[in-house]
Amino acid sequence: MGIVKFARHEWTPSPNGSDTVGPPSETIDLAVSLARVVLVNGLASIAGSHYGSFDSLRLEAQLLATALDNTQKNGRYALHRTRAFDCSSLHIKSFIITAAGLGLLTASLESLIIQDKIKPLQIKHFDLMPATTPRGPKGGNSRPDLLINLPDYREMVGEAKGRRNGSGQTTKEVRKFLKKLHEWASTSEYGSTSLALSWASILEDKTFVNLYHTDPTKDVELIPQEPLDQYPYFEEARQEHPIRSPRAMDSLEFRHEWNIIANSLTAPTPIQFYEDPLFWSAPNPSPDDRYLADIPIRGAWSPLGAGGRSIFVGIFQQAPGGDALTRIRQAYASSLEENAIDPLDIAAEGRLLFAVAQDRELATWRALRQRID
Repeated sequence: MGIVKFARHEWTPSPNGSDTVGPPSETIDLAVSLARVVLVNGLASIAGSHYGSFDSLRLEAQLLATALDNTQKNGRYALHRTRAFDCSSLHIKSFIITAAGLGLLTASLESLIIQDKIKPLQIKHFDLMPATTPRGPKGGNSRPDLLINLPDYREMVGEAKGRRNGSGQTTKEVRKFLKKLHEWASTSEYGSTSLALSWASILEDKTFVNLYHTDPTKDVELIPQEPLDQYPYFEEARQEHPIRSPRAMDSLEFRHEWNIIANSLTAPTPIQFYEDPLFWSAPNPSPDDRYLADIPIRGAWSPLGAGGRSIFVGIFQQAPGGDALTRIRQAYASSLEENAIDPLDIAAEGRLLFAVAQDRELATWRALRQRID
């Protein structure tokens, strides 16, 4: 977990372009789950595909958690970027900032809900909203990241941006993206929803997260559109994710994955591996560690540099429910309820379980069981 400087701004879009962005209604030091920030990228990695790669999940998680630090620095536990980030190539920096921006929006909203600072809401879709091709000069290629279910059967469309500079102020760049989001809403099927933009500035010593949002109880006044017959019409581009037949998998790819698991203590049948390669390609723990919250799990701890920090990536055989899900949620919320930092940060969603330990003593299966079981 780490502390971010969080601020909310009321935003009123105007059809004539004279938007109103209010000053921060509040600015707080908000504890957020770094494990949740990283897990959000993991969810995006496996979304829309029947097949998954444990190695991909683990490597991306290591990259993100190595670039974002949550250990004590100068007496504070501020979430910040590390020297490893600054030494990375530009395209790696872009991936980290983009993934962290989306994760910080999700983690911040959940932390606010747990602390009873905003009403409960549910993220319905993330990073899966279709891009829209503009049908006129006012169209925009913006593709919001989140579709959120609000109370009273209303919805909110949200977009998350990340940057490696900034001061937490409302800049011209922020206003430009607010305008793009309004333009997108005016040409999409979500025109009557509330709108939100999250802007995360991840600096060397701190992180700012600014949330700009319209009134969640009112419809947004949309930008009038020119008649469509004046402009060329483009069909909306939707990316399909066909599910391949197991027999269509490349034979070399299959043999490579099969070799990884062939020597496991519990070897799956070929049919099991075909049906669930994400679970069966994950490392098999020792017999004492094959269950967590009474559910079969595979996974492993991985180091984050030489300082003792580590990250755990685990795959449940089936998504937890009932009492197991309650225990996992309690472990996630226990420190956030007090807006405090926990040295063992746990987050789960669906079949994925991620954890970030701030020292080697906590990077164990035993520590996970003590927090959850």
